[in-house]
Amino acid sequence: MGWLRRWRRPSSPGDEERRALEGWVRLRFELAASDPMIAIIGAVARLPDAGMTADAATDTVLRVLQEGE
Repeated sequence: MGWLRRWRRPSSPGDEERRALEGWVRLRFELAASDPMIAIIGAVARLPDAGMTADAATDTVLRVLQEGE
C-alpha cells in the first residue's frame, strides 16, 4: 500500500534520486541529440513525475543543458 501513497502524493526526491534523475536527463539528451527540443520537453515532463516541482525540473534541465555546452 506504500507504493500507492507515493503514487498519489509524490515527495521531493532525495539527493541520490536527484542525481539519478539528472543522469537520466543527460542520457536523454545524448540519445536524442538529433532532435534536442523533444529531449528537452521529455526531460522536463518526466522529472515532476519523480517528485520535482515544475520549476525545479525546468531549472535542472536547463542546468544540465548548459553543462553540455
